[in-house]
Amino acid sequence: MNNLVPIVSIIIPVYNKASYIRETLQSALGQAYPNTEIILVDDGSSDGSFEILQEYFEKYPEKILLIDQENQGVSAATNNGIQAAKGEYIQFLDADDLLSPYKIANQIKLLEGQPESVLATCEWRMFKNDPKQSYSIPYGVFQDFGSGLDLLLRFWNNQEMMQPAVYLTHRKLIDKAGPWDETLTINQDGEFFARVLGNADKVCYEPIGKVFYRTPGETNVSQQKSEKATKSLLDSYRCYERELLKFEDSERVRIALKKVYQKFIYDVFPHYPHLIKEAEACIKKLGISQKTYIMGPKFQKLSRIFGFKNALRIKRWLPPRSPLRGK
Repeated sequence: MNNLVPIVSIIIPVYNKASYIRETLQSALGQAYPNTEIILVDDGSSDGSFEILQEYFEKYPEKILLIDQENQGVSAATNNGIQAAKGEYIQFLDADDLLSPYKIANQIKLLEGQPESVLATCEWRMFKNDPKQSYSIPYGVFQDFGSGLDLLLRFWNNQEMMQPAVYLTHRKLIDKAGPWDETLTINQDGEFFARVLGNADKVCYEPIGKVFYRTPGETNVSQQKSEKATKSLLDSYRCYERELLKFEDSERVRIALKKVYQKFIYDVFPHYPHLIKEAEACIKKLGISQKTYIMGPKFQKLSRIFGFKNALRIKRWLPPRSPLRGK
């Protein structure tokens, strides 16, 4: 590290989160790590969010930078926050999520003596209203990984994920990955961190700190299922393929990418058949003849017996299960 106490920039893009932003700001201001700056980027809010941000900016002018922009989307807001950031490390935080008090402090300690190509993670937990009633998902991502690519392959092979606030990332690694893709309307964070992790030499897991991820409301869920959002999701997966094959064009990476496209079909079927055909074309182009199976044991068993598409048809006749992972 260049400084004994490096600056950590907490970047919070905000769009119409008046109901939650105070709690999120208290979470950021309550970090035990002393050397933070909080960069708030209001993306044209119309629900009173900006007035709340102004209130906090006036109360903590030495700690908070406030940027006001016309509505351009979360990627543009985040990119503007990155450009304004002075920190050696970057902490992204959604405007309705929370950090445990020692999240940043523990990760900074973990990264001491590590090169700039190493990033830190921690556990993320889901909650609706009260973080004290949060719950964890039994994923296998809560551990160290020998490279960022190894973590990505864990995501894709097992249909798992990290909430983006878990990462504490060196600014140089952020710059190496490039900006958030402003053409995407969904999975912008997943696409961005695919590039970050592709450039990361190691992932260090910090077991004490927590990120509390607020479950999305019904409006957000319905918007994520629109045709526009579904096409953007497929575009983000094509970006995975384009970028990650630059780092390693191998059978294991192509198998994992095949599973990404299978998961897209799993989520979308039977809607938008033209997009499903595009995903199937992407699978064919990968050139992997090996049978691959996704989701939980029951769906994998159906797939082995009846084939992937027939298993989907059978599943759609059954009551829905977990929204996070097939059982």
